[in-house]
Amino acid sequence: MLGLDVDNDSAFINEVLLSYSRKHNLELTRSRAYKKNDQAWIEQKNGAIVRKLVGHGRLEGAEATLVLADLHKVARLYVNFFQPSFKLKSKTREAGKVVKKYHAPATPYEQLLADERVDSGVKQRLRQQFASLDPLELLSQIRQAQEEIARLEAGADTEPSPAILEIDQFVRSLETAWRHGEVRAPYRKRRSDAKPHTWRTRPDPYERSGLFCCDG
Repeated sequence: MLGLDVDNDSAFINEVLLSYSRKHNLELTRSRAYKKNDQAWIEQKNGAIVRKLVGHGRLEGAEATLVLADLHKVARLYVNFFQPSFKLKSKTREAGKVVKKYHAPATPYEQLLADERVDSGVKQRLRQQFASLDPLELLSQIRQAQEEIARLEAGADTEPSPAILEIDQFVRSLETAWRHGEVRAPYRKRRSDAKPHTWRTRPDPYERSGLFCCDG
């Protein structure tokens, strides 16, 4: 890694990240203000990977931070070594039609091995790491982390099912997972017996006027 290009959020523009970049000889740059398309290559994976893993619930506290760290640690290996993706090869316009051509699907791991710019020593370490990984075990760990996320989600009223500890039990569960639809805990539907939303989120403009409305 040669540098970091971040947006203008104070989560990135701060003394901590600046000192880290200087310590590791990284060039720290930022995008132009009000030009969110500058971050398109970074933001494109938020929906495809991050939100599909974590969901859209609100997470707070140190415990949630540790669970998220465990999830991303395992998901990084699963996505980079076992999840192929299409890469755009060319895009041409023919009259009113845009024709796109793609490279053959490949995982980020396979793309690095095929790149001549990557050092042979790095490729050898990647091959050794790939040989030590089990995709089913990684997927099982991802599911367990998602169960914890569902439990820690602020305001969640769903109860996660017991975590799957045995890998053979997890493999057997995959045979019927397609019947139940989405199996990831952060995406499970809320219980039908949840308490209704009865409180107001803004002041009632008619509360002090004595006016009221009725049908008929």
